[in-house]
Amino acid sequence: MTFYGTSVIRQFESLNVFSLNSSVAISRSRDKLRSLQILSNNKVNLPTTSFANSPIDTKELIKMVGGAPLVIKLLEGTQGKGVVLAETNKAAESVISAFKSLKANILVQEFVKEAEGRDVRCFVIGNKVVAAIERVAAPGEFRANLHLGGSAGLVKLSSAEKKTAIYAAKAMDLKVAGVDIVRSKNGPKVLEVNSSPGLEGVESITGIDLAALMIEIIEMQQTKRI
Repeated sequence: MTFYGTSVIRQFESLNVFSLNSSVAISRSRDKLRSLQILSNNKVNLPTTSFANSPIDTKELIKMVGGAPLVIKLLEGTQGKGVVLAETNKAAESVISAFKSLKANILVQEFVKEAEGRDVRCFVIGNKVVAAIERVAAPGEFRANLHLGGSAGLVKLSSAEKKTAIYAAKAMDLKVAGVDIVRSKNGPKVLEVNSSPGLEGVESITGIDLAALMIEIIEMQQTKRI
C-alpha cells in the first residue's frame, strides 16, 4: 500500500491540504535500509547492522554484526514477517544464501540477547511520547509482534527512552510514529520507526484515545492557518 498511499497524500499536498505525516517521510520510513541510514546519520542508537548485495560478502556481513546469534531481515517485511533468528554462523550463512537465491534484499543485524524477546512500542505524537507498551514474544518465539502471538502490557519509560523515541521520530520527520526500541546493556536501541502505527492495541492497553490526540494536532495546525 506504500505506493498508493503516498500517491494519495501527494495529491493532498498538491492541494495544500495538511497531512500529519508527509509523503516523503512515509516513503523513507517504509524503506528499512534508508530509515536506518537516516537514523544512523542522526546518531540514534541502533543495533549494529550490515547490508550487501553479493553472496560473496556473506561471511563479512556476519562478522560485522559480531557473529551469531544474529537477526536476518527482509527489507520488504512487515509485522515481524521475513525476520529470522540464526543461532549459529552456519545457520546464518544458509539463510542468507537462501534469501539471496530468491533475489531478496536483506539486512543482517545484531541480536540483543539481554532484551529477552521483549521490545517497547513508544507512540509519539508531535514532540511527545503519549503512550507506551511493552511487547513480549510468545513462548519459543523471539519476535514480540502482537500479530505473531506476542502479548503486551503497560510499561514505564525512562527519560532516556522517551528522548530516544522523540529524537528518532524527529529524525525521520514524522509527527506521528510508533518507535520500537529494545532495552540493551548500552541503553535503548531503536529497531524501527513506523509511520503508520496501529492504534487498537496501544489504545486498548493504555486507555488513551490516540486518534483524538492526532486530531488535536490537526486542529492546532488549522488554527495557525486561519
